Amino acid sequence: MNKNLLRDLLLIFLVILVNGCISGYTPDIVLKKDGQPCISIPADEDFFRRQKEFNILGLDIFQTGVGELWSRHYLDSKDHYYVKNQQCLYFNYKFQTNILYDIGFFSTEKGDEENRKSTKKVWMRYMRIIKKSDGTLQLLLDEQARDYY
Repeated sequence: MNKNLLRDLLLIFLVILVNGCISGYTPDIVLKKDGQPCISIPADEDFFRRQKEFNILGLDIFQTGVGELWSRHYLDSKDHYYVKNQQCLYFNYKFQTNILYDIGFFSTEKGDEENRKSTKKVWMRYMRIIKKSDGTLQLLLDEQARDYY
């Protein structure tokens, strides 16, 4: 399949997810000391603690009302990106305060390259980083992030 066509299909699928037509899985997001988020696959994805690895197929960042801000896709078999659960994903993007972001990524379990459908998961979550009156940063997720004014 054409690489650009596959990328476009992934983007369309993410847009459908953003609009709520399909439900996805919820990644863990915590704020690191540097004020940037650590976005990861939750611990319970490796229920039997087998040190399972996940192949990340694509990463996307959208700003609500604006559109795509950043994306990276690893669809080429020579360009795999593997992580373990609870390992921060590498989003090469500087997140700013008081912006509603929609974070998304696709994963399969490592070793499922032939039949990506069996373990493919779409991960999505809303987040916003706010600066409180005392100067500290706070991470807001999902409804709390969407409803913040």
